[in-house]
Amino acid sequence: MSDNNYKIVIIIIICLLSSYNIREATPNIAKPGCKSNCGNVSIPYPFGIGPNCYHNPWFDVDCFDDNRFMLKALNEIDGVVDSTDNKVHPVGRRINWFNETTLIMESDCTGFCADKSNPTTYNGTIYATDLRRSPFMYSSNQNVLLVIGCGGDVVLKNIRNESLAGCAQVCRNPSEQFQIKHCYGLRCCQTPLPISIDYFWLDFFLNNPADNTSLVNEPCGSSTQAMLVDKSWISDKVIDPSVSRLQCPIPTVLEWTVEDLNVDSPGYANSTCTHKKPVGGYDCRCKADYYEGNPYLPHGCQVVKECESCVQNCRSLGNYTFGCGKDNNEENILKQKAGLILGLGVGISMILLFALFGAFRTHKVMKRRRDTQLKAQHFKRNGGIVLKQQLSSDDKDTEKARIFSSSELENATDKYNINRVLGHGGQGTVYKGMLCDGKIVAIKKWKLVDDNQLHDFINEVMLLSRINHRNVVKLLGCCLETEVPSLIYEYVPNGTLSEHICFSSEDILFTWEIRLQIALDIANALAYLHSSSLLPIFHRDIKASNILLDNKYRAKLSDFGISKSVDIDQTHVTTRVIGTFGYLDPEYFQSCQLTDKSDVYSFGVVLVELLTGQMANQLTKDDQGLVPWFLEHVEKSLWNDILDSQVVREAEREEIVTIVELARRCLILDGKKRPSMKEIEGTLQTIRSSQKGLPNDEPFITSIDDDDIQVSI
Repeated sequence: MSDNNYKIVIIIIICLLSSYNIREATPNIAKPGCKSNCGNVSIPYPFGIGPNCYHNPWFDVDCFDDNRFMLKALNEIDGVVDSTDNKVHPVGRRINWFNETTLIMESDCTGFCADKSNPTTYNGTIYATDLRRSPFMYSSNQNVLLVIGCGGDVVLKNIRNESLAGCAQVCRNPSEQFQIKHCYGLRCCQTPLPISIDYFWLDFFLNNPADNTSLVNEPCGSSTQAMLVDKSWISDKVIDPSVSRLQCPIPTVLEWTVEDLNVDSPGYANSTCTHKKPVGGYDCRCKADYYEGNPYLPHGCQVVKECESCVQNCRSLGNYTFGCGKDNNEENILKQKAGLILGLGVGISMILLFALFGAFRTHKVMKRRRDTQLKAQHFKRNGGIVLKQQLSSDDKDTEKARIFSSSELENATDKYNINRVLGHGGQGTVYKGMLCDGKIVAIKKWKLVDDNQLHDFINEVMLLSRINHRNVVKLLGCCLETEVPSLIYEYVPNGTLSEHICFSSEDILFTWEIRLQIALDIANALAYLHSSSLLPIFHRDIKASNILLDNKYRAKLSDFGISKSVDIDQTHVTTRVIGTFGYLDPEYFQSCQLTDKSDVYSFGVVLVELLTGQMANQLTKDDQGLVPWFLEHVEKSLWNDILDSQVVREAEREEIVTIVELARRCLILDGKKRPSMKEIEGTLQTIRSSQKGLPNDEPFITSIDDDDIQVSI
């Protein structure tokens, strides 16, 4: 066989192998026979323009002559109700952009507008577009709650009236321009969403009339705008106070899924579809690197073309002229060389098979090695070496915190099964787990932690691991092998105090004695944290949802994620205010000066909740916040009108008077005039001990290793 013949055979084999089972096609993004563009914007299926071009009516697109397009179904949903005039205002739902999982919708930036003659009593509500029956959701990953104005608090709530996010702003120089991306409380504020949602509303409260300077003179005495906005849009926006309002419309990102896609059909073999929980439906993508096109169309994901250059170059060689097409000369060559091609094909296939097997084995070994190295890096970065040395050097006869492996926590939580989730907080997600010895624990998997927080994290682990107080949730250990650390706590089975306040009824025993004991338990814990150790601990987030109850309704303080341990002889100025709306100390909010009296204020709010049976993050029947409502009635000596009926029936008048006065003192704006937690503990203990038929509570078992409490990293 001549050299030319060998060259021809080799070229044909290359063409066959590179073009085998590959269809040369330009993938379509729209249904066959349907328009794929509106102006210069692509319209991918399941969206479509015209009959039979979309998956269902939610994806029906209206395309206009000026290159604008909208979704018909979204435009049929009611608009926004503005509480200032109680009218329905249409929402602009122009769509700007699509991709495989999201779209950007232009929305109206509706505002709250108070009566200029009497702005001090204003509050209001804005209702968002209701997406509950649609395949769309407001994205938590790409949207933020943005509030622009002066002296207002805005809270975002879901359909169950649960507060998901909120922020407040104050004004110092109302005439100064400012960038939205730098607003964290002065003139504007922004905060992320914890989860994607399909419906919400925004409640507005006027928090400081003296600072409530209008953006413009007319027509509002107070003007505040609140909106859910694409966070990438705000990066370069500047607010000019001479302009009455933020220019509308603004972009909002919606996630979408397809609910009834037959993903097991052979036509979807080249795509990857994930079932989205809890909203339902599928989120599909073409398989990475090798496929492109539309994953929602049958055979919509095609292999990226790779034989085109070979087809163009296989035209002439030696005495032969042929191509990858079907001319007679090529057919003769293929017939003559069929046997050789078959043999070479089988040989090459075997080589490829062994190569793939070897590559697979090598990949598994390398992946295992990389995982081990990555765990070691995370362990070192999270301070694991220092923490391990300090725990091993502690020879005191106390129960030590353990360092858990990542595999232990995966087994304990069934690989972090969503059914094991106990709740979500500002620092992360809490899972219920069972260790290999059968012990039930609560595992908090933190959100991302930056390098500046790691030093504080290790100090807090060491500090809390030495605290043994029956009214503080016990820290059992931590896991440092993952990118962000996890904390393992004892499991407290009877839920949170907020759940018992919200859902209390005659069928659930939540008596005055239980309420008083809960208050005493938390006072004991805080008094200990503030004064019983060399390094006082300020909790900074005392609220009903952070108070856990056991089966005997004994309270345990939890969630030390933002707690602060401080030296006794130092001042404590924080760089940013952290806490929960409704429980946050106003003095701390204004001065950033952190003291033990900030916890006293939050404890006072919890006392008011126990007395009234109402939550701090909900409006009262007089449309006021709980604290000002309580203080107003106490000042007028009408406190008996706001007490929970069960408290009125069961408590002695002297007890009520004492605790109402104690709560009032805790809520004094000047922190120096508030009582200490030791004084509060003594007052509550006196009342508890004086109740008929109730023995004095046994001493609380507390221990802390004061000699070794200083932790260095």
